[in-house]
Amino acid sequence: LIHVLKLLLIERSVLVVGQSSDLVTACACAFLELLKPYEWASNFMPLLPTNMIGFVNSPVPFLIGMVVESKQDTIDLENDGHVIQARAEGLTIVNLSTRTVRFTTEPEIVETIEGCPTPITQVTSIQKKFKPIFKKSTSLKSFPSFIAGGLSRTELSTIDAIRRVIFEYLKGLAGNIAKNPFGWKSYGKYNDAMDTFDFYPSLFVDSL
Repeated sequence: LIHVLKLLLIERSVLVVGQSSDLVTACACAFLELLKPYEWASNFMPLLPTNMIGFVNSPVPFLIGMVVESKQDTIDLENDGHVIQARAEGLTIVNLSTRTVRFTTEPEIVETIEGCPTPITQVTSIQKKFKPIFKKSTSLKSFPSFIAGGLSRTELSTIDAIRRVIFEYLKGLAGNIAKNPFGWKSYGKYNDAMDTFDFYPSLFVDSL
């Protein structure tokens, strides 16, 4: 999940596929919510018809969802020529039916994402608490049950803990910029001759 969010932050496309329009839409919208404190500024289409599969080759970053009839259809979609080409150019596929994520095969991006540290300890701890809750819960396994009955207090607190870990982690990627309104000054120098502020990416990246 965190890897997918990091891909969205560097404006790489994500395709969510599944057999339920409710789940696909909810998942796509959840990605936008989990990106906070940042905002997705490119194309967002929670549901796109499968006959528009060629859209995955768009040069513009996107977050879209597609609904198909069966689990096999989701696998067939992953093996579509348009999708295979798009994966080589940055596309990642979140398959809700098979519960798998097929990351982009773009070499530089794979190295960047894998080399970026993640909050392993916090996430692992929360996952251990979440697994037994998920096994017992009906609301977490069924969208209609969730709408009808909502979540229990324990489920809410656990999910909230996950959201806080993700939020603090993503916020930390902004360095001093997220801590104070003038934090951006730490990553560059004022050019008196040109009367401009010169941003030095190395100062920002090295501090992370």
